[in-house]
Amino acid sequence: MTSSPGDRRARREAQRAEARRGTARRAPASRWLLPGLIAAAVVVAAILAIVLPGIGTPPGGASSSVPPSASGAPGGSGSGAAAEAPTITGTPLATFEGADGDPAVGQPAPEVIGKDFTGKPVTIAADGRPKVVVFLAHWCPHCQQEVPVIQAWVTAGGVPTGVDLVSVATGIDPSAPNYPPEAWLAREGWTVPVIVDPTNSVAAAYGLSAYPFWVFIGPDGNVRARTTGGLATADLEALIRGLTGG
Repeated sequence: MTSSPGDRRARREAQRAEARRGTARRAPASRWLLPGLIAAAVVVAAILAIVLPGIGTPPGGASSSVPPSASGAPGGSGSGAAAEAPTITGTPLATFEGADGDPAVGQPAPEVIGKDFTGKPVTIAADGRPKVVVFLAHWCPHCQQEVPVIQAWVTAGGVPTGVDLVSVATGIDPSAPNYPPEAWLAREGWTVPVIVDPTNSVAAAYGLSAYPFWVFIGPDGNVRARTTGGLATADLEALIRGLTGG
């Protein structure tokens, strides 16, 4: 059977019309697809934000973790018996940006009256004794590595006579890993006095910018040095000798 050119043109027009109707029927499905993918991506991002807490490395490559907030904003509801914020007197130190030209060196260290996890008073005061203050966060992997090293050094009698070693449990976050901090430190057999800092106020007063954070205070109550990251015991001992003149 043959067809004329007119018949062929009519069939082609009919095929094009059917194709246009098919495209029109499929269009609504494609309009709904993109918003669905965006919504799914938002849900995945929210899940990752909860599962993966913000842990990073500060400028300079120091082996330490950037805190969620170094501005003194609450880091959680606190834990243990010391839910109230410590009492702090004195001028806050500048935020630590590096050991070279640290403006806090030579400045009086803020005095702190706080409590440990059992409610026992623990202080940092200008009482004529050199002090080493280490700030720790339960979620910080570098703090988790440093604590057993420090404890082994303490147990071996590393702290010189006449020098006070004080720790500050700060950056407390019930939604972050390794919470609560008192359970973590108990597992490590931590014997160093602890000031609980439930609102990060002590961290802010000392200019904390990363964990672990170290502050070395001379017998006169003035800051001699600050640093971040894990310290080898030899380096820690050298810094302490700078406080005592030994």
